[in-house]
Amino acid sequence: MEPDPFLQDPPRPSNRFRTDRALRAALERLLGPDGFEEAAPELDDMGERATGELAELGSWAEAHPPRHVPYDAWGKRVDRLEVDPSWTRLVDIGLEAGLVALAYEDRFGALGRVVQLGLSQLFDPVTATATCPIAMTDAAARVLLLHDPDLAERYVPRLTARRDALTSGQWMTEKEGGSDVGRTGTVARPAGDGAFTLHGTKWFTSATTADIALALARPEGAEEGGRGLSLFLLELRRPDGSWNGITVRRLKDKLGTRALPTAELDLDSTVAHPIGGLGRGVSKVSAMLNITRLGAAGGSAACVGEALARSRDYARRREAFGRLLVDQPVHARWMAEIASVYEAMLVLAFRGAELGGRVERGDPNGEEVLSRVVSPLAKLACARQGVWATSQLLESFGGAGYLEDTGLPALLRNVHVHCIWEGTSSVMSLDVVRALMKEGTAPAFLEDVEALVRGHDHPFTADAARAVLAAAERLRPMVLEPDPADARRLAWGMARTYQAALLCASAGWALDKYGDSRTATAATLFTSRPLVTASPAVEPGDLAGLAFD
Repeated sequence: MEPDPFLQDPPRPSNRFRTDRALRAALERLLGPDGFEEAAPELDDMGERATGELAELGSWAEAHPPRHVPYDAWGKRVDRLEVDPSWTRLVDIGLEAGLVALAYEDRFGALGRVVQLGLSQLFDPVTATATCPIAMTDAAARVLLLHDPDLAERYVPRLTARRDALTSGQWMTEKEGGSDVGRTGTVARPAGDGAFTLHGTKWFTSATTADIALALARPEGAEEGGRGLSLFLLELRRPDGSWNGITVRRLKDKLGTRALPTAELDLDSTVAHPIGGLGRGVSKVSAMLNITRLGAAGGSAACVGEALARSRDYARRREAFGRLLVDQPVHARWMAEIASVYEAMLVLAFRGAELGGRVERGDPNGEEVLSRVVSPLAKLACARQGVWATSQLLESFGGAGYLEDTGLPALLRNVHVHCIWEGTSSVMSLDVVRALMKEGTAPAFLEDVEALVRGHDHPFTADAARAVLAAAERLRPMVLEPDPADARRLAWGMARTYQAALLCASAGWALDKYGDSRTATAATLFTSRPLVTASPAVEPGDLAGLAFD
């Protein structure tokens, strides 16, 4: 019997810095001509490496997950965590490329986080979530700089180095609490010379092969609830290489992020040092969460961008019913809707990076007030939209999208974690409410929405702009007097309205600079669905005649 001569041409990877117009526009708009020109060689190099070396390492790391060896051959407890060299190399490459360092170097100033996010858009989706320990390392450096000059002097130079760097984990989650960290049961006992020992169990500890970790614990005698918690820094290993009072219960068997070692740990006399003295542990953690939440937002956009690039390429190779997918109107319109959501995710993630960088460099324009609400909005919206969009895009490959050896299911498995890491959607919604209750936040948000829309007045964005302003007026009473009981509807309405406003501003820039109406089409598509809603509201609407690439 003759073999079937037909072989489907699979999607081919592309350097997304060259092919992803939305990503390039976001970077060029925020960096300006000089900054974009300076960053372009590194971005282009990362895009090239992502199509070859990084993708190969990422696939190998996914296929060779970490292993816990509790005892040696003679019965001695060793708790050895074995990770494949591919995983270690991926983390090293990310650090060498500046995925931590860029935010602390002076080269791009306040826009260092924008360049950092641009690089991670290319690095993240093919590297088996190696950005997780990188983001936590970045967050640890920021916390130390803000709250403990002595510990910062000791650790930050290594945490922000490009080579021979330290990495950090963050250990907050316990069985009793989850997102409710006020129920933390780990106890801190004085050990002399300002040190403490920690005693308790940490239920989820990501990056368990890191060098240091930041952990919440309750000093003996401290009050119950979140007010009694302190934040501590610990080194995972003693100078002789043995565990610092740490016993590994097991590695977690997770839906995704399989290459990332995530463990349950018992702490028994683990030596640690309070960060900035005792107390205010939860508020100190907030500086860490601002960075890791923006990392989750950016990581979600990165996965969608990669899946969209592959789907677009595949649509030019796959024929059905006598026509290429790209030439099928129903397919093109469906892809346009997904692309509009992707671009909405991208502009919001980059807005978070832009604001964060400005705040860290001294808040010259009063951006801190706005940043405090944009961070949870970005994490909420991008994480959930990322799962929707990636799921839709896997469907575009038919059965191949369900096959592990295509590498496509890994995108969906890994993107889903962003809805859970650093707080669920409900936790983010309540954080939005808390942010709005702080003086100046609500007016700053409403003013920024209007400024973004009014800044570019074009016929191509007129309908979208009207939808944004109408949504803003509908939101105004809810924003000015937020109700925790209606937190999800409020937060989703704010997130989608802000995304739409950012799309209008980005579209205006593209029209002014290049006469390019592609982002205006994205804004029209995005605002064709309700902006004030208690859900992502991303199911396709009436898309007749609208498509863009």
